[in-house]
Amino acid sequence: MTTNSNSLIAREVDRQFAKLNAKHGWCCNNPVTSDGFVWGIDPIAEQKEYASVFLLAREWFAVNGPPDAPLLPDQHDRDRFRGSGGITALVGFYARSLSARNYDVCKHPPFHEFACGVMAIATEKGLRNLEKDETLIRRFPPRALVGMAPGAVWYPPEEYAEWGRGAA
Repeated sequence: MTTNSNSLIAREVDRQFAKLNAKHGWCCNNPVTSDGFVWGIDPIAEQKEYASVFLLAREWFAVNGPPDAPLLPDQHDRDRFRGSGGITALVGFYARSLSARNYDVCKHPPFHEFACGVMAIATEKGLRNLEKDETLIRRFPPRALVGMAPGAVWYPPEEYAEWGRGAA
């Protein structure tokens, strides 16, 4: 018997959204991603789609990310992760950058390559004390990543060129 993982994810998203007790015009947090939206104004279908994409990216990262990495965090936890140090901090930066690409793991550098880019910023300019973590520096040798902005968010090269000119 085959299971459609998309339908399992959709059911989970529907289950979590059903728990929201919101009224028209209320500010809410997406129960899956923690991103804010306004009930009845922002389309729920788009919120659910974004939640599904996030859960798919989380599952992909659980399978393809480092075995000692925590789960890909939602918006609320990714900021906390970034300040925590070690691989957890790198996962927080990765999650924030990946969210800027709508969690499309095919249009974002893989974790190892991204982590090396973050470590390049950290060792050059300092970044939340990651530059002091010799274990991370050895594991993710600092290497500049084309498209990496100073805040450790990756942009495709053509967008990065626009961002550098102040247009993004």
